[in-house]
Amino acid sequence: MAAKNAGAVSDLVAILAEIESQDGADFVDHARNVQETRAVFLALGTIVSAGEECRMRAVESHAMAHLVRALGHSDDGVKAAACLCTQYIVRSVPICRTHVPESGLLRPLLALVRSSATSVQEKATAALINLLPDFSPLRADALKEGVVDVLAQLVESEHVTIRRNALWGLRNLLVGTDDDTRRQIIEHVGIARLSTLAQTGDKAVREQAAGVLQNVTAENEVGAQAVFDALGAPQVVKLLQTLLASEDSAVTVHALYLANNIAVRERSLCELIVGDRELLQTIVDYARSPVSEAAIGALWCINSIASHRADGDSDSSEPRFLAQLEAQNVQSMLETLLGDPGLCLGVRDRVKSCLDYFSSPAI
Repeated sequence: MAAKNAGAVSDLVAILAEIESQDGADFVDHARNVQETRAVFLALGTIVSAGEECRMRAVESHAMAHLVRALGHSDDGVKAAACLCTQYIVRSVPICRTHVPESGLLRPLLALVRSSATSVQEKATAALINLLPDFSPLRADALKEGVVDVLAQLVESEHVTIRRNALWGLRNLLVGTDDDTRRQIIEHVGIARLSTLAQTGDKAVREQAAGVLQNVTAENEVGAQAVFDALGAPQVVKLLQTLLASEDSAVTVHALYLANNIAVRERSLCELIVGDRELLQTIVDYARSPVSEAAIGALWCINSIASHRADGDSDSSEPRFLAQLEAQNVQSMLETLLGDPGLCLGVRDRVKSCLDYFSSPAI
């Protein structure tokens, strides 16, 4: 089936070439050509969404040149279909690294992201998401083109899908980024706004906003402090409690890693989490979650809390927050989990890492 679809890709690209050759010609039904162009891009998008072989066949058949030209088409339906096709093609990491940078795709796509019909903007923002991860050569170019400001504005869009896509793009930009870009996102979007979006409104928007907060605080010295500076300690605790109470497991996983990103930093920030008994209990309870991603997130947070030592950086001293962890029966819980033969490998490894912080078996 994959080989058959790959063959169809070449046929579809040939149709696009034939239609383009008729541009400006007399005695041609241009309205019909517009309809056929739209249909071809939709069919091509469906095929390339199926797998890597079809995506590679598309770029080898020079589909990228047709896509770039279609992004500037006068018909919104053609532009939307071309954006959809682009979204699926650039899912491929090898294609994103090799064929896309020289295609001239970024600027016409950003033009549609900035200003176009809603139906087009939805598809354009979805395609842009796949050009912003840390492996994409176009990330640096997108930053130079002002993508942070563009996405920050779209976070305020009245259309849920566009708002979600803008947050998703920012979330991708934050992975492996530098502090200057992180500060720029914090300044343009605002921690308070992200907090509101993560707690209220559409489910998909809440998930992406929580993901942005997780990533803005991950593996850096800037984000966690920015969250506390913007919200204040009581509101940070309330934010974590609200997100952890969500029925959406994706939101709770983001919340657990957000808590971990805060706990692993300065002891003073960790104390604000540990000092709220209800919040600490909730995090500990998630270590027993049947959702492995949530359990691992909770265990990372417990690990980070336990990593703070009573005598600063001395490995020989007890965990600074040992009493609070003991009050939650953490060591006993960890040993019970370790004795479960059905525990998945990822959770088991985290449990063992946490137990290393406790000097003797629980009685």
